[in-house]
Amino acid sequence: MKKIILVLSVTLAFLQAFSQDTWFETEFSTKISKDLEFSLTPELRFKENFELNEYFLQSGLEYKFSKYFKLGAGYRFGYNINGDDEHESFGRFHVDAKTGFKWKNFNPKFRLRFTNDDDFADDNEATNYLRYKLELDYKIKKLNLEPYLLNEWYHDLEAKEFSKSRFEGGLMYKINKHNKIGAYYRVNNYLNSTKENKNILGLSYKFSL
Repeated sequence: MKKIILVLSVTLAFLQAFSQDTWFETEFSTKISKDLEFSLTPELRFKENFELNEYFLQSGLEYKFSKYFKLGAGYRFGYNINGDDEHESFGRFHVDAKTGFKWKNFNPKFRLRFTNDDDFADDNEATNYLRYKLELDYKIKKLNLEPYLLNEWYHDLEAKEFSKSRFEGGLMYKINKHNKIGAYYRVNNYLNSTKENKNILGLSYKFSL
């Protein structure tokens, strides 16, 4: 355990040197019934120099139809902080379809999301997107570790083009049955744009019942 914490600390310190933003995510989830799950997700997002840029609370419901298929929906309400230190509110929704399977210690997943949020912008402009996310998890059972890689593409339905993509690598550590902590490094890429890519260091905590 001490070795794992040391390795994670050194890795985070190294990645922090290359990141521009830092995000803190938490998720609390519980089963309403056997196949229906409710989640609540508060999040804080900081710019360079650890200046608070955005904060929000997201709620969601997800229903498991079978071992290989789930549908879900959620709503996010929060605030962006502009250059004049004004807090501007925003609301976002999403609808998800998920599938995946397990093979030995591997767990490939695919998620299709319809939303009016690209999760990139620093303003409150809303545009409809289809988001396609591929993810591959690997469980190291003896260490309670789960490294993962994911790639997500953003299809702007109004511009009729892929406008953004996201690459992420991360690690989750299972503390016990109900608690997990994790860290990730994310690169947000702008396609067909002069905007610079954004590097993000994220820390997460998950609690489930």
